[in-house]
This record gives sequence, structure tokens and C-alpha cells, in this order.
Amino acid sequence: MKFGVSTVIFSAALMFGVTATGLAQSSDVTFQVPVNLTRLSVDLTKVAVYCEITSDALPLMGTVHRAVKQVELTPSGGQLVQTVSVVVPIPILDTSNGKTAATYRCTLSGFSQSLQRWSPFGDSLSLPVQFRLSPALADLSGNFTW
Repeated sequence: MKFGVSTVIFSAALMFGVTATGLAQSSDVTFQVPVNLTRLSVDLTKVAVYCEITSDALPLMGTVHRAVKQVELTPSGGQLVQTVSVVVPIPILDTSNGKTAATYRCTLSGFSQSLQRWSPFGDSLSLPVQFRLSPALADLSGNFTW
């Protein structure tokens, strides 16, 4: 069984304000992610768009300076076609001492009702058939400066 998938434009809109000391008030980074998934297994009851920003200017989350957000969506009839706004909250931003570089990555995954688990999509034969897509999806990633 072959599943079709396509993703189109990906854009990031950054909105924040930096004070003279290099510390910014809370702000958000919004990713607009158009998703066009067709011929999905009907066993997939949820699709998640997960975005992560890493930067030394962000607070520590565990052992990494990062901010994350996941938005869950419900496919209908094996399809999910919509533009998803993923708003990653930035509680505080410290750009002092040249800490202005950031990287981002957004990924898609699905939830299988029968397997009761999440998995990223891919075209590997080692994946359960519910999560196989052709062509395989590439993560959306890049760099920016605060």
C-alpha cells in the first residue's frame, strides 16, 4: 500500500522585542505550516505538528536551551489538508553576550489507534504500515537570528 503526501510552503514569523540589556519580555514565535496529507491510514486518529527552537538565548529545558510546542490535529477520511499555526511561547529571551543564533525544526507524526502510540512518518519498511508515507517527509528546519 502506498500513501501519498505533500507539504508545501513553510514560513516562520518572529515577533519579539529586545531591551537595551539584551533581555526580552515574553514573546512568541509563530510557524505557519501548510499540511497536505492524503491517503493516510484510517487507523491514524491524530497528526501532530511539533516545532522546536534551540538557542542559547532561551531558558534551559532539561539540559537544552529550547522552546517547544506541539499542535494535534484530527484527520478525516484519511486526509488532513490545512494550514497549521504553531505558536511556540518564548517565556524570556536573553540575547546578551552575542547569544542571538537560533535553529528550528518542525516535524510531523501520527497516532495509531490500534497500536496506541505516536510515531514520525517515513518511508522505511521497518515502520508499521500506518506510518509509512511515500515520498518520505523531510523535517522543516533552518536558522535565524533573534
